[in-house]
Amino acid sequence: MRSISQLLTVKYIEDSRLELLLKLATISNLKFRLATPLSRLVPPYLLPLFQMSVLMRYLGLGAAAPVADGKSPVRALPASWYTSQEMYELERRAIFSRRWLLTTHKARIPNTGDWIRYDVAGYQFIIVRGRQGKINAMHNICRHRAFPVVTKDQGNSLIFSCKYHGWSYGLTGNLTKAPGYQDLEGFDKSKNSLFPIHVHVDKNGFIWVNLDAGDKPEVAWEDDFNGVDEQPRFEHYNFDDYVFDHTWEMEGEYNWKILADNYNECYHCKVAHPDIPSIADLNSYYVETKNAYILHYGNSTPEQIANGFRVASTYFWPNASMNIS
Repeated sequence: MRSISQLLTVKYIEDSRLELLLKLATISNLKFRLATPLSRLVPPYLLPLFQMSVLMRYLGLGAAAPVADGKSPVRALPASWYTSQEMYELERRAIFSRRWLLTTHKARIPNTGDWIRYDVAGYQFIIVRGRQGKINAMHNICRHRAFPVVTKDQGNSLIFSCKYHGWSYGLTGNLTKAPGYQDLEGFDKSKNSLFPIHVHVDKNGFIWVNLDAGDKPEVAWEDDFNGVDEQPRFEHYNFDDYVFDHTWEMEGEYNWKILADNYNECYHCKVAHPDIPSIADLNSYYVETKNAYILHYGNSTPEQIANGFRVASTYFWPNASMNIS
């Protein structure tokens, strides 16, 4: 069995699948039992570099740089990473519960009490505009018996009332009423609020959430997306002029990484999207990767821009992409 590094002595590895989990756990700082803690073996300032080198070596990306013609092959993720339930559960814990997720724009909840229900990677949560205009988010799980607090996709409420036992919560998630409990000696309503979720509203009004259970997210929004809301190409848009119009949904049985792969490569564009040349120049199309987002540049012509096709496309890892025009 291959080991992650000669520096590590790992206990209780029973099969290659667990070895793979350990590789990713090292990247994600998850807790696995090690004979010697990694932090004692690698200086703190070298730890991120060490973790990244582990993943790159595993993926075969630590070899010599590709030649300038850009035609050297690049190893894709293993096929099992797109189908393995174990891998998906690990991604839920290591990625979706720790990283910033783009959800919507503040224009969608303009009024006090406007709320939307989301389900991302199996985590249900609510985004709501509070009484002072502040946007809050909380898990859609009643603290009494874990029944969903809201069961519709969106609405307007000044109080969230669980339909199971009548526990009620305010727009910050604070418990306001707990029939049969609130008068019990020792029952503290302040300790039974809905579990809060970190919220960041960027400079353009887009709402991001982070499900990290800590008082402060381990990954700051600026760590992954600093400057993404200040792209020079956004100077052509005034987001305060936009109003919410509608949503549409499409369901499919595929792994989330398939959607990300498809959005960020244009190998299929000429065949699958023959109308793209009407809004962008595929001959000069390129992408630019920064931190946890990918900028797409279609270089629209003056004529296309005059027709309203000045398009700014961005992919936000791990869960969202956005096209603005």
